[in-house]
Amino acid sequence: MRQIITLITDFRTTDGYMGAVYGVLKSINREIEILTVASTIPPADIRKASRALQNCYRFYPAGTLHMVVVDPTVGSGRRAMIIDDGRYLFVGPDNGVFTPIIIAEPDCVCHQIANPKYRLAPGLETFHGRDLFAAAAAYLSLGIPLDEFGPGIDDPVLLEGPVPERLGDEIIGQVIDIDAFGNLVSNLPAELVASDSIIMTGGHTIKGLCDCYAAVPEKQPLAYIGSTGLLEIAINKGNAANYFGTLIFDEIKIKISE
Repeated sequence: MRQIITLITDFRTTDGYMGAVYGVLKSINREIEILTVASTIPPADIRKASRALQNCYRFYPAGTLHMVVVDPTVGSGRRAMIIDDGRYLFVGPDNGVFTPIIIAEPDCVCHQIANPKYRLAPGLETFHGRDLFAAAAAYLSLGIPLDEFGPGIDDPVLLEGPVPERLGDEIIGQVIDIDAFGNLVSNLPAELVASDSIIMTGGHTIKGLCDCYAAVPEKQPLAYIGSTGLLEIAINKGNAANYFGTLIFDEIKIKISE
């Protein structure tokens, strides 16, 4: 089976940046299969990239290499990193984008990408996606051991995220993502949400959970447990973020029935 490399970036495809990354990968290992998972992450939005990775990485065959390049501090002192969680490999900046992987697999092995042998030379400090990460990922796909790339990392950067809290008869959560359809993704896991929960956000109240969008009339709000196991709020054939005027980190409350 050919090595699969997936890409999550904020490069778009209009300026040739993604094409350059493809070129480096294929120049080093022509046999790899490259799959662009997301190339329209909002510029420098590390949290959005982290969510995109979390939503998809487990559905690929074992041995897949996931490369993530959303890197607003490129060229600074932030480290470049490879992670091996025992099933997948990950390549990208050590800026918190791999937080879900490190939390899910606390015994994962992390190494710095520091050996100049495995990057383009001369490389640019403004385009690590091409000159550092793509080169390292391609060499990694050839079977180069992790410790050849650089020293181990035992303190990877982790993103801090909101945690649901209980206040009286309410559980207070927050919107952690707004997807391309305008659906509001909360940080409230399914086990905190009963089927008859009263859900409140943006001055609106939704009573109970639905199984699908069609359970309510068009342009009406609904709450449901989404594909990632978290409470989501949507508008049937509409945009919930616009409907509620919601932004990332706005509150979503659950009324606890005693």
